[in-house]
Amino acid sequence: MVELKVVKRGRKVNLSPHQVAFHIKHADLRCPTYILVQYQPAGTTHASKSELLLFCGEQARDLANLGLDTPALARWPWTGILWAQLRNLLATS
Repeated sequence: MVELKVVKRGRKVNLSPHQVAFHIKHADLRCPTYILVQYQPAGTTHASKSELLLFCGEQARDLANLGLDTPALARWPWTGILWAQLRNLLATS
């Protein structure tokens, strides 16, 4: 399962307590989940300046608390996403 999020202001990823619990529970059951975040840095007005960041579900609590200061598993510039690499990361975990 992949949860999709968009961050346009600040660095906080809006995850509800239910979403965090879902990811943590599935991590405990060894059912991998991921959070894929499109991040548009402050001061940019074009989506082309965005980044795509991938987090594993085990990081949900840190992501909710620390936002994008949580280290990502991988990150790509919006205009240079390596889709095959993303697919492999999702498929091999």
